[in-house]
Amino acid sequence: MTLDLSALGYRWRGLYSPYLNYRDGDVVFKEGGAWVIRHGQPQPFALGQQDATLKGHLLTGGMSVGGIGSMVLHANGANGVDGVEFRFMADRNGTVATALMNTDRAAADYHSANFFMAALMNDGSVRAWGRALTGQQGTGNTGDISRTFPARVAFPPGTPRIASITCMWDETFFIDASGGLWHAGANSDGGSPTATANPVPRRVNGVGQLPAAAVVKRVFTGHDWYGYRMFACLDDAGRVYVWGNNRYGSLGLGHSTTVSTPTLVPFTLDTPIREVFLSGGFHAASYLVDTLGRLWVAGEANACGFGSDQSVHRLLMPWGSDKRVKKVFCSESDGHWVAGPQYYRAYGVVLEDGSLYRWGHDSGQIGGSWGTGFTGDIWTGHALFPYKVLDGVTDAYAISGGYGRTLALMQDGTVRHTGYNGYSIGGGSDRTTWATIGGEFLTQVTKLRLYGSSYGSSAMALRSDGKAVGWGMGAAGQCGHGYADTSNAPSRFVLIDRPIVDFSRSGSMGCGEGGEYHNGAYHFLTVDGQVMSTGNGSHAQTGDDDHDHRYAPSPILF
Repeated sequence: MTLDLSALGYRWRGLYSPYLNYRDGDVVFKEGGAWVIRHGQPQPFALGQQDATLKGHLLTGGMSVGGIGSMVLHANGANGVDGVEFRFMADRNGTVATALMNTDRAAADYHSANFFMAALMNDGSVRAWGRALTGQQGTGNTGDISRTFPARVAFPPGTPRIASITCMWDETFFIDASGGLWHAGANSDGGSPTATANPVPRRVNGVGQLPAAAVVKRVFTGHDWYGYRMFACLDDAGRVYVWGNNRYGSLGLGHSTTVSTPTLVPFTLDTPIREVFLSGGFHAASYLVDTLGRLWVAGEANACGFGSDQSVHRLLMPWGSDKRVKKVFCSESDGHWVAGPQYYRAYGVVLEDGSLYRWGHDSGQIGGSWGTGFTGDIWTGHALFPYKVLDGVTDAYAISGGYGRTLALMQDGTVRHTGYNGYSIGGGSDRTTWATIGGEFLTQVTKLRLYGSSYGSSAMALRSDGKAVGWGMGAAGQCGHGYADTSNAPSRFVLIDRPIVDFSRSGSMGCGEGGEYHNGAYHFLTVDGQVMSTGNGSHAQTGDDDHDHRYAPSPILF
């Protein structure tokens, strides 16, 4: 029996995204099943309700309700006791992508994943494509293989369905539905939490100080231009475990020796944490936000905000003890015009009330990254530290390197820029005061990302209506609008004809002493579970068997 879904009071909207707008009665695929939007929030679709022929009630007893395309809502048994699900009746035998591998970190790092991408499928498996070097895909090979078609990541029998994927270049982490943390890939600079390279996923729980029974909820990576790697995971009790490079005692363990296996940050045993940010720079620091919104820092003197190195975490709340911290961001990049490392740095904190505070370099070739008209460096001894530069902010990113620039996502869904405008990242010109950019294109923005180094930048924004806008560097088609322009203002949409629910990035984008690096690709997940990729085709990271660039998004064939 097939019924018109709209007559039942429910609207099938495909994959759920925290970045899209929904109405009550919208039904989405989330966490392996069907959820309905009620009172503005997703809730599990209730089972065992009355017959579906009545408006506002769920179907029962082996019946199906048509959605859009080839998707149906199906009740597996009488009264829904055997579960209710949305089925995809065509396309890849019912298996579609539901999430992309996350390659973001606190720094606007020009690195992301080592020319590969992975997707979480609706059956709980993971499939990866592009470069398979060092076992980073978890498919069992360590040779430099380029995969045009996605390969299934090789978890052992009995592994619970996978819930999330996170990557730092050639170190890939998976969290399963029971809270198990898994690693695949190299052991570069202490990046593997098992202290070994793992060509197939290896379970981390029970290694080091991470208990075998720990329920890991999230994993975090830190990395920037100079290549120092930091890692952390957070369990369901708010405890933080760290490993990797430990410059200046930045992991908060009371010493500065590299840590090879997960080690408990002592104070988190009694102070539960909800967010972790890792700089990963030469001047390294870690930033932990507790459940009360307070910021705890450890690491290099200026990176941690104390003016002296801190090898254990200390509370840093110069904006007021009653102000809750939302996010910490950073950047450390080279000044390309002088040989050798220059270590230009930028730091920022976004508060839950929308305040944006900054410190770091504003010198070099072009300044103006504060957006207030003031130019010049601000460090911990400066009278303005920490410098409040803007209100009404929900997210922000900065890139240093002697060409300081900052992008801020505002609470009204617009985007503002200040500082250097190279590759049209500012949509117009260099400036020292904040300006709203992108016109009608950068409205309703719910997700903003900025990546780069030195004088090069790439940005992508997702709107609440499912449209995306790419700008900045784009010589290999990274902006996804069909053109191969080196510089791109935010004035064209990504060319995908269905709503986008999320995006991620692979490869590298930025500049340095060696010139320009247009080596990145963007990957988009659509509401119907399709992945579409655009940009540099190296190692088949966009699915092209000739490694050609894609100037508009094309589907990955699962």
